[in-house]
Amino acid sequence: MCRIAGIRPLVPNSRTAPIELQHDTDPLSGLRNTLHAGDNDELFGKLPADSIDLLLTDPPYKDYQSNRPVAHDKVKKICARDFEARPFFDQVERVLKPGAHFYCWCDHLTFPGLVAALEGRPTEGLRYKNCLVWVKNNHGAGDLKSNWAPQHEFILFACKGRARPIESRRRGNVLYYKDDEDRIRFFRKVSNYDFEHGTVKPIEILKILIEMSTAPGELVFDPYAGSCSTGEAALACGRDYLLAELDPDHARRGDERLDEVRRALSGKSRHSGS
Repeated sequence: MCRIAGIRPLVPNSRTAPIELQHDTDPLSGLRNTLHAGDNDELFGKLPADSIDLLLTDPPYKDYQSNRPVAHDKVKKICARDFEARPFFDQVERVLKPGAHFYCWCDHLTFPGLVAALEGRPTEGLRYKNCLVWVKNNHGAGDLKSNWAPQHEFILFACKGRARPIESRRRGNVLYYKDDEDRIRFFRKVSNYDFEHGTVKPIEILKILIEMSTAPGELVFDPYAGSCSTGEAALACGRDYLLAELDPDHARRGDERLDEVRRALSGKSRHSGS
């Protein structure tokens, strides 16, 4: 199983380890492919400066719970937990390697405040680069009588100092794909009930971001891991992950999910080698 660091075992026989930096050539070798169930401030505090290859996250910037009428019980509400962009960005800026990329999911209401929190930083610090747009395959609810239906999310794209070159084919900042008949298709929303979480992001989009901004073997850090989709995408891309998730239920389910992913990838590797 993946290792859940910093807490009592959540899963029987899970490999757990306290957060201790190892004394070898890679100061993060003891943290690679681990999930820290607890406050990400604790994990940030143990990370050396200039050590992370990519930071990709969806912070709890607002309270959220889907109100769509469904046959299932509602999943746990997402609660904004004292998220403040400027101090969070200070931590991001410290731990990213020079040139490393930063992706932060947000909505149209939050986006201006995130951009403002990047203003006034030194040229070698965290810098705004672009806004990516995920057009969803269906729209949300919102104000049913007097507003347009929401059908997109934003991703703030920033870098530390001068951005490193991209690692894969350059593409437009509106995220979509084309099918075999060259028709434009939108990435589907993930059901709340697939992973018992209200804001799960499509693995396909996360893989695009990871492959654009890292090389194989590099480390992807998600300090608000939620259902641990970033970890799954990192493994699928041949990258290492480092995750933090405050909610113990999400952390436990994320551990189980990543264990299944690891077994599936191992099975594919054995099959291809036979």
